[in-house]
Amino acid sequence: MYTRFNIMLFTFMVIMALSGCSDNSNSQIAGPKAADVQAESPTTITIATTQDSMGDKLDAATYNGTRHAHASVYDALLDYQGKGELSPSLAESWDIAEDGLTYSFHLRRNVKFSDGNELTSEAVKFSLERAVKQEANAPLEISQKLAKIETPDKYTAILTFKETAPQTLLELSQARPFRIMSPDAVSPRGAIEGEFKKAIGTGPWQVGSYKKGTETVLVANPYYWRDKPSPYSLVLKVITDPQARVLALQNGEVDLAGGEMGNLPLENIPLFENNKNFKIETNSSTMSYFLVINQKNEFLADKNIRQAINYGTDTSKMMNGKGAEVRGLFQKNVAFVTDSNQPAYGYHPDKAKQLLEASGYRWNASKKLYEKNGKPIQLKLVIQTTEYPEWKEMAEIFQDNMKQIGIQVEVLNQERAAYYNTLWKTKEYDLMIYRTYTDAQLPYRFLSSLFYNTDKVPAVAYQDDLLNGYLDSIAKTHVKAKQQPVFDQIFARIHDEAMTVPIFYMKQTFIHSSKITGFSFGTIEDDPVQWHKLQIEGK
Repeated sequence: MYTRFNIMLFTFMVIMALSGCSDNSNSQIAGPKAADVQAESPTTITIATTQDSMGDKLDAATYNGTRHAHASVYDALLDYQGKGELSPSLAESWDIAEDGLTYSFHLRRNVKFSDGNELTSEAVKFSLERAVKQEANAPLEISQKLAKIETPDKYTAILTFKETAPQTLLELSQARPFRIMSPDAVSPRGAIEGEFKKAIGTGPWQVGSYKKGTETVLVANPYYWRDKPSPYSLVLKVITDPQARVLALQNGEVDLAGGEMGNLPLENIPLFENNKNFKIETNSSTMSYFLVINQKNEFLADKNIRQAINYGTDTSKMMNGKGAEVRGLFQKNVAFVTDSNQPAYGYHPDKAKQLLEASGYRWNASKKLYEKNGKPIQLKLVIQTTEYPEWKEMAEIFQDNMKQIGIQVEVLNQERAAYYNTLWKTKEYDLMIYRTYTDAQLPYRFLSSLFYNTDKVPAVAYQDDLLNGYLDSIAKTHVKAKQQPVFDQIFARIHDEAMTVPIFYMKQTFIHSSKITGFSFGTIEDDPVQWHKLQIEGK
């Protein structure tokens, strides 16, 4: 017969055994206060997202998970405000030595991580050194040029570089990989190569629970320093199909969708217009859609053909006829872009045909194509619609534009992973629809990642020695006044050589239930909404 003690012991052993067998991909991984927050805040706001947040691997020093999840959990030393302007965040001030080699950051006091521990210069040193150690971060300027980090006191971190590193402040303001996390996030504590345990940041949110490929629940950080904690929890619900996101919004399965994190097809936006149950929010963006050109293609190696494609593209037809003439690769609210340094080709199909004929192509009336030696101009355009559903319509419009000037285009719609593999690795494309990055990564970081060419690492997109030299010049100074004339030359070179085909300037568009109030856009598109300010009417 079992005694009461035996029963209690048996029950305890069963509970321990079950807890030891839990699946880490469907786990509660919040900080110590998360349970309290969830108990006090049963109400949730559900947001549609295209990608899994990787909430169990959301290491601030890595690219694991999504940018908006990183920005929700971790704060930056300084915030990006647009047009190259920065403002204080965890660092309330900073100084740059005259030679541009030393950056001193003075930390804000009385800031706590989500586990209740204080933010100190130790955490900054740990976070940045851990990020520099990651192989994936090797191309970043901080990783390449950092010599050492010193912490002369509890609230000062000094970064010393081997050579001028003008992108330092901009890289530190991004959503990843240089945001600040607690040394307690890894084991052993504070080990820069330690094993990641859980996401512990100073941002407005912490990971409450995570179901791989399904959803991540973010609960409020009770110690959030910038504002009062949200009374709600956020559910980041993974919905990969664009039409399914529309349906989920209509039937109340999600409360909010849109932006790059959960794009809605443009043709479906009218479903929510003049509908009292929903509200549409729009804001400016730094993102542009454009065509990447593979200059190794026998046709695209010809500058006349590249220019003809630009002249033959009617950008006003994009987005259900809501497009407009684009003036260059970058929108006007990108740093270093001016009214005069983004020239436009415009829509001139007759000029396009003249350029094709100048390269020896002749019109075949029966085929309605331009040919040379019996060979027509045939190109393959690669797109993906998981993240960018509107690219399908854009590709079809472009395909028709090219038909009008005698160029044949085949559209290949790939799965998201295959698309990025094509862009970054196999290069098996002639043209690809792609998008510029957002915020502080523009324009230098974006241009470097796509166009900078070396013998060891060929440029992903167009390769040009003169453009390379201009990018090298930017890397040698942190003084904006000296950088501006070089960017003017960069923009002119990209246009003159027709290295890209700009097709559309994006805006940020979100749609939410009318029951959601307090909506306001964030300062960067990687953290597009001030989630902690959202309210639910009547709650």
